[in-house]
Amino acid sequence: MRRLLLPALAALTVAGAAALSTTASTDPAAQGARTTQEVQAGATKATHKYGTHPRQTLDAHWNASSSGPKPALVLIHGGYWYHQTDWSSSAERFAAEGFQVFAIKYRLNFEAGWPAQRDDVADAVAWIRSHAAEFDVDPDRVLLLGSSAGGQLATDAATHGAGALRLKGVVALSPVASPYRAWNDGNTSTDAKRRKLRDNSAILARCYPDSDDTSTTLHPSCWDTWRSMVSKNWVDPADAPMYLVHSEDDFVPPVHSTDLEATAEAKGVPSGRIQTQVVAGSAHGGSLLSAPGVYDRILAWLKSKA
Repeated sequence: MRRLLLPALAALTVAGAAALSTTASTDPAAQGARTTQEVQAGATKATHKYGTHPRQTLDAHWNASSSGPKPALVLIHGGYWYHQTDWSSSAERFAAEGFQVFAIKYRLNFEAGWPAQRDDVADAVAWIRSHAAEFDVDPDRVLLLGSSAGGQLATDAATHGAGALRLKGVVALSPVASPYRAWNDGNTSTDAKRRKLRDNSAILARCYPDSDDTSTTLHPSCWDTWRSMVSKNWVDPADAPMYLVHSEDDFVPPVHSTDLEATAEAKGVPSGRIQTQVVAGSAHGGSLLSAPGVYDRILAWLKSKA
């Protein structure tokens, strides 16, 4: 089953490489070097490298603090794990609310298969902690907010490793908490977005899901890779608190989050530590921040955890 994906993957990799040449910023000269910096209304924006790959960068939006370190909010963009999207406006908005904000980029699915994206999130968080003093950040108060595919990375960060990232809280907007569910939904739907999500889940895994493909003789187990991408498979009572938001007609349906919440509680996660909110309409990902009351509730929740 794994080999059947390779021709399509090769074609998408070529297209993705072309996209990279036009969307990625110039590779900084050294890891940790500030590559761009500007000051707007008292806030500083700077781009840094947290790794050696051109995608492994983060944009810091921060305000110098005279009253002590502030909490860090890490933003993880969506885009089917295939597109890089811009969260600078939201970063500035949260920075104005007292957070030191870091909008991270990560290796896309045509550049590296799973779990490279998980590793990138962990490495970005570690970089922020190691540079906390530079940004007036409290390294013990780090929170995540991810959207769509970035929401999957956020829920994975909350669950994988039994609290290993020491996060104070995680917000996920339309999280694809189960790429396996997304694969199955895409197979039974004619909706273009669901089918695109199905295809990009397979590119992320580097194979089609097959419960019989557990051999590691020629490659890492395909089935184990798909299991690894599903957040509910990692839940533990030590997981970070989560606030998960979908719309009723979201093409990433709310069951991604309600199933995660129910599985977590069945495995001993205290009731209420994971909260799922479903709002009216069909807004997806970052668009949910414009739904009535959603931004204010998320902001209040983040501040309560910070």
